[in-house]
Amino acid sequence: MWTKFAGYGTAGATDVALASDAAHSGKMSLKSDSINRGQQRAQRSLTSIGATAYNHWGRIFYKVQQPSPPPQKTATNTVIHITWTSLVGPSGENRVVDIVENMAGSHQWLFNIPSDGCCTSSAYNWKFDDAWHCAEWYVDVSAKSYRFFTDSVEVPSIGFTGKADSEMGDYTAVIVGSTFYQKPPSAFVIWFDDLAIDDAQVGCK
Repeated sequence: MWTKFAGYGTAGATDVALASDAAHSGKMSLKSDSINRGQQRAQRSLTSIGATAYNHWGRIFYKVQQPSPPPQKTATNTVIHITWTSLVGPSGENRVVDIVENMAGSHQWLFNIPSDGCCTSSAYNWKFDDAWHCAEWYVDVSAKSYRFFTDSVEVPSIGFTGKADSEMGDYTAVIVGSTFYQKPPSAFVIWFDDLAIDDAQVGCK
């Protein structure tokens, strides 16, 4: 069962919810439609899958409404950082599908934790469009290992093994939905669909 995961901002009508205006498969998807920082997201327990929670392949499809808003430029900021999918447990939050968009409208991928104490990020080699896209991740808690793929192509620059400061732990839940760390100038609309977690790579087909 999916439940709300409390954000650090003000809850309201723009929190994530099921929607029928876009779907990768079926008739509904999870929609984030917000201009607020730290909105609530949706979470699901991983306890029923046992050790797979700590060593698994994950996949999610996403679509960004166009035109998507660029970062809101200030004297101290020219980017917008958005988390889309996280794994959480006693050790904290691992942001396994995470982006930063720059003023040119390009975005990078990164593995991130709330303290920003780990890890590296990719180049700004991607731009949003109006199509559905696929993000995949691999985690092995015992090896402190992470891999990431976008549309079936690996992004090796953000992968790692043996990263003690990654704060990986025995995950208890997966969280889906966009949460912003800088306020966008207008609503940033994203749909998520077809989340899957398995012992073997699920793929984007």
